[in-house]
Amino acid sequence: MEERLARLEAVQAILLEIGRKSGSCTDISEFLQSVHAALGRIMYAANFFVALSDHEGPANQVRFVYFVDEVDAAPPKDELFELADGESPTAAVIASGRPIVMTAAEHVSRRLDNAAFGIGTIAEHWMGCPLLDQDHQVLGAMVIQSYDRQHTFNGEDQALFALIADYVSAALRGLQSVDRLERAVQDRTALLAHEVAERRRAEDDIRHANDALEEQNAALENALTSLKDAQGELVRQEKLASLGRLVAGVAHEINTPLGICVTATSHLVEELKLTRADLAAGILDEDGLNQFFDIIDQSLRIMTTNTQRAAALVRSFKQVAVDQSSDDIRSFNLRKYLDEVLLSLQPKLKGKPVTIDIDCDNDINMASFPGAVSQVLTNMVVNSMVHGFEEGRHGHIKITGKVDGDFVNFDYSDDGVGMDTSTLGQLFDPFYTTKRGTGGSGLGAHILFNLVTGALGGTVKVASAPGMGLHYKLRFPKVKRK
Repeated sequence: MEERLARLEAVQAILLEIGRKSGSCTDISEFLQSVHAALGRIMYAANFFVALSDHEGPANQVRFVYFVDEVDAAPPKDELFELADGESPTAAVIASGRPIVMTAAEHVSRRLDNAAFGIGTIAEHWMGCPLLDQDHQVLGAMVIQSYDRQHTFNGEDQALFALIADYVSAALRGLQSVDRLERAVQDRTALLAHEVAERRRAEDDIRHANDALEEQNAALENALTSLKDAQGELVRQEKLASLGRLVAGVAHEINTPLGICVTATSHLVEELKLTRADLAAGILDEDGLNQFFDIIDQSLRIMTTNTQRAAALVRSFKQVAVDQSSDDIRSFNLRKYLDEVLLSLQPKLKGKPVTIDIDCDNDINMASFPGAVSQVLTNMVVNSMVHGFEEGRHGHIKITGKVDGDFVNFDYSDDGVGMDTSTLGQLFDPFYTTKRGTGGSGLGAHILFNLVTGALGGTVKVASAPGMGLHYKLRFPKVKRK
């Protein structure tokens, strides 16, 4: 809203400046140069020219009285060019007396129908407005264009350009050629005075509009605050839901080794009963005793292996769960912590034909938020499973951690399906997902971005293409300052 108000004030100042220049300049080039400079303060105006019709000659002849362009050389000011209607967008503006906005694709399409259509390099975005005299006859055309797709003209730019074209027209009204501009200055005094009054009325309208915009801005700020609060609550709920899914997965995974231990214990108890019965009956021989000892040894090894596995799962889950629910800074070794997080994610990876390789320096000791690191890695892996690898698809994930001075360069890449430019541009938007209703919440990448740039104090870059997988490049300090 503040930018919009600032732009309106800039437009107002420009219109006043054009009025002053039109009354003081006697040279058309000097006047248009000042218009060009003023225009550049409110929109992209690197390429700008004005072509005026030669009313003393054929109607289709024009003279380029002002021409600044990044690509094409300026034509001679005194040379007349014949622009037949339908052979260029400039000629179309002059012939129709209406503004024209044209993209490069539209220009090429017209050129396919008319090989002579257009003069010079094709612009990515072209905008031209007619310059009219007092009787609404076309004096010429004022044109602005861009060769860069990053600089295009929206509806507001088009309206402002048309408004400025009207003011430039006012400075040229009553003239039939550039050579008579100086002699017509006095005849335009009354007209300019009227236009100043009109501008003053426009200023009053702008002030009233500014007051209304301020009221709307206050309402929008209140709505934005409410929206941010709601979004924060949804993000918190998503983090808790992620922790809940982790709990369920680890609990399910622990059931397997504990079940094996229960089975081995039951078998050992049964064998103990049978051995005691044989001993009481006096039929226990050396072979039977050795067989019993073998069963004991095998059962204990099974129980030891599975209890250690369960203990490792509980230990990794305990630390990861505590970190995810805590906002405290603590010291930790990045490589060991990544191993713990991936161990806690084994229930999600079990049965999936996906391999994960870690290439992380063993001596990266950090003092930061391990919970943020855990949540970031968890969201990356889960997103790869949900979006990158279709069911049954073999895949590979690579995680790299390297020290760069006081920072850590953390790279994550998968060889999944990847995404197109449009999807990649919305990756970090909240609630945007391509898997709505099938496992995607739309908050995974959004939370990832906020944790890296917020809690970890780092930066995130991402690259992808269809069939090329997804590649995150993270950079954050080893020691996070409060």
